[in-house]
Amino acid sequence: MATENLLATEDDWNDIFLARDVDGNEDEQSADESDSDYDDARTAAMIYSDSDEDEIEVGPAIELQNTQVLRDQLQGKSLVGPIRHILTVMDGLGINLPIFLDALSWGDPECIQDAKIRYSRSALMNSKELPGILQRWWKPLRTSGSKKRRPRGAGPVMQNFASECTESILDRELEAIAVRLVSPLGEDIKEETFTSLVFTEMVEDMKAEAPTLWKLLRSMAYTPEQQRRNTEKNPDKIVLMIISMLSYTRSHHRSRFQKLFAIYLKFRGLSAKGFDTLHALALTMSHKWTGNAVGRISKQSMNEVVELMQSFPWLISHDNVQIPFCVFSQRLDNQGEFGNGTAATVYIKRNAKPLSETANPDLKKCRAAGLLNPIVELDIIDLTDKSFPLIEERGIYQVLRFLLDSPQFDLKTYSGKDSAALKAPPPVDQLPSGLDNITLQYLLGTVNIPEASYADNDRLMEEWFTQIGWTNVSERMKVGMRKVVAWIGDQLTVDRLRGLFKFCAEDENSFERMDFAILIFGWLHLQMAFANSLHKQYLGTTSGRGLKQAFELLERKGLAKVLTKGPWHHNLEEALYHIAEAHIREDWLIVSGARDLSELRERTPEQLRDLAKKLVRKHASSEAMDEIDAKPNEKRDQQKRQIIQWNRDILQYIVLDQAIRYGDVGVMEAMLPHLLFRFIGGCNTKYATEILELLQGLQREWSPEVKDFVRHHCWLINTTGKPDMNCPVDKAQEHNIKDIKVTYRSEGPNIKWPYLKKLHPAIHVIRALTLHIEEEFNTLSRGKKHTTPKKELDIQCLQQSYSTSGYHKYSAGREINSKKDRAVDYATIGCLKLQRGKILRKWKELRTFERATSERWEDLLDDDSEDDEENDTP
Repeated sequence: MATENLLATEDDWNDIFLARDVDGNEDEQSADESDSDYDDARTAAMIYSDSDEDEIEVGPAIELQNTQVLRDQLQGKSLVGPIRHILTVMDGLGINLPIFLDALSWGDPECIQDAKIRYSRSALMNSKELPGILQRWWKPLRTSGSKKRRPRGAGPVMQNFASECTESILDRELEAIAVRLVSPLGEDIKEETFTSLVFTEMVEDMKAEAPTLWKLLRSMAYTPEQQRRNTEKNPDKIVLMIISMLSYTRSHHRSRFQKLFAIYLKFRGLSAKGFDTLHALALTMSHKWTGNAVGRISKQSMNEVVELMQSFPWLISHDNVQIPFCVFSQRLDNQGEFGNGTAATVYIKRNAKPLSETANPDLKKCRAAGLLNPIVELDIIDLTDKSFPLIEERGIYQVLRFLLDSPQFDLKTYSGKDSAALKAPPPVDQLPSGLDNITLQYLLGTVNIPEASYADNDRLMEEWFTQIGWTNVSERMKVGMRKVVAWIGDQLTVDRLRGLFKFCAEDENSFERMDFAILIFGWLHLQMAFANSLHKQYLGTTSGRGLKQAFELLERKGLAKVLTKGPWHHNLEEALYHIAEAHIREDWLIVSGARDLSELRERTPEQLRDLAKKLVRKHASSEAMDEIDAKPNEKRDQQKRQIIQWNRDILQYIVLDQAIRYGDVGVMEAMLPHLLFRFIGGCNTKYATEILELLQGLQREWSPEVKDFVRHHCWLINTTGKPDMNCPVDKAQEHNIKDIKVTYRSEGPNIKWPYLKKLHPAIHVIRALTLHIEEEFNTLSRGKKHTTPKKELDIQCLQQSYSTSGYHKYSAGREINSKKDRAVDYATIGCLKLQRGKILRKWKELRTFERATSERWEDLLDDDSEDDEENDTP
């Protein structure tokens, strides 16, 4: 009975399924995919072709249900009889199982078209039994309890077949993703090309466009057990690199990853032999390609900066650089040297308003008038009086911050932590922040010309003019008559350039006279001079209470003597901050009457602000010093007076440092007259002159447009866009020199000045690429950042020393016995010297030279632009 059910007649099958088959549930074979030639090779090629759309047969749902019905009816019955009967019928018809399966599986043209056979084939292809059938063909089951070897079945055939299928699929997917790995020549060396390669995005693209390849490699790289055990490890980048290596071996044009890593590894110290090895493994490009690519990057960078200089305001700085050159085989003409050259950087200020066409002639007129009207003593005193409230207000806030930041006060749990009384005062004139205000840096080619003499500086200027394209007469005429160029450097650089400016006073045209240039000192070196002045003023002895005693107590080695190289300034600045905080904390206890800073948590924010004001006026001001000086000698406390003087001076240093960090150029300008007093009183004539020159420019010689440009764009730059990451221009130049000498240094016997000149313009691209790679692989913190040790132990040690000595409590008649421990009041001495007029008289004599005797400059006050234009031909 079961056999009769299984053997329905052909007419029955046609009657039931013909209508559905005619509806087109199974795709018809096109003419160019005819099944007439049905050998194995052709069939495999047809079924597993590289066409975009594979043939998909959808089996009838009714037949799938019928299969389940038949299985239910055969439950518990043997299938041996029906199967043997079918095989017997097949023998009678002259076919066997291989012939039957071949014809059923698109192996015979007539069988392909027959309705019943088509329907049965579709049912088989979509049945849930098919995976099990294939699995058993691959690994046949053994009889229960049998110890014989497993039957071979179709294992070898199916494995070869699966290998061919997989190869075809993977080949198609590798070609599909090739477009994402292609790196066209010309575009491959641009900064945006390197930084646009985001690994997470590329991983998602690979998963979507090469799913089989990705799953295969992912399963090989990470087992399910690892997936359960490791919750943080992710092999996606490894799999991505494997795919990129496979694609690169197919075509060297698919080298997007290889080029990225080649440039990165070259400037992370990989040797030429290392490049050859990694290139053989398809991980990087060759060493030769990398060297050529750096040259192309450099050339493109120079073209880019020249183009940007035409569109945006810019400024330039340069400084000396010393580079040791080694040789492996010494000869008369091949000797090692300690090279002394100069590096320069152009800064593109995209957020700056371009100067007007009249900025250059306006500057000439204002400068001519200013030369005949120099700044005087009363002008500086007036500026001091106007700026003092701004500086005092910020000093009060710094005193308050020392309290709020102390662990004893514990600001996080203080009830009034969000009060407006504890907020910083509003900025006077703060630079904008954000990504739109990032300053672009472009290094010029480093040259073997030192800053040793005026002749060297003249050669340097000509070299920079050549590199930025000011080589022809027309370009120089445009610069001399229409441009204003800010040149920034340390005191030596600016002094040399100012000397050239004077020497060229009688040259024939504006370009040769450098009328277009405004010369500005760098604020980093001014800070260093300020810190050195404090060091000189308050060093004292180990038996006193000056800096030297603090250095000994904190075991800060090497700070007793002023140095200009290495991290000395950084170490000194840290020590100054810690010493200042220890003194101010002790004064908080004095002014509040508390035994511990934690008791001040009971005060309201307004009371804390009032106490900070009281502290500054009674323990950190010239007013408090004058009160002590007004007392008779036997009632004066010289030690208390000196600590008041120290607090006043160090707060000015901190106010300036914080203003620079946060870009408050209004406070920076307000500090200028106070800095002038300090440098005059401390006999630092060089920086006293620099501040006088800057004040002269801001108050007399620069037009309003130029003054605004100098304040907002020539003192500080911001390379990150963060509000607390403003940086003096000369500090940025020092960072670039560090990149030249250390971070991206080149070593080897063939590294000479011509190579460095070619290499260094590429550094800004290399820096961006390196930062991008290390962010992608989360290795940015290693080697680039360091953990700052906690300062609290040092501050507590100092505060305990000051508390034990009673140094901060007033004691009538107390003196400072050692002359070395007495700190001279530089600010007061400087103010008195300035008022006597001798300082400005000498400064005016130095400038009298200058161009005031030249009729050309006096004539500029009368609008004779036509005569000037006739003389402006280099």
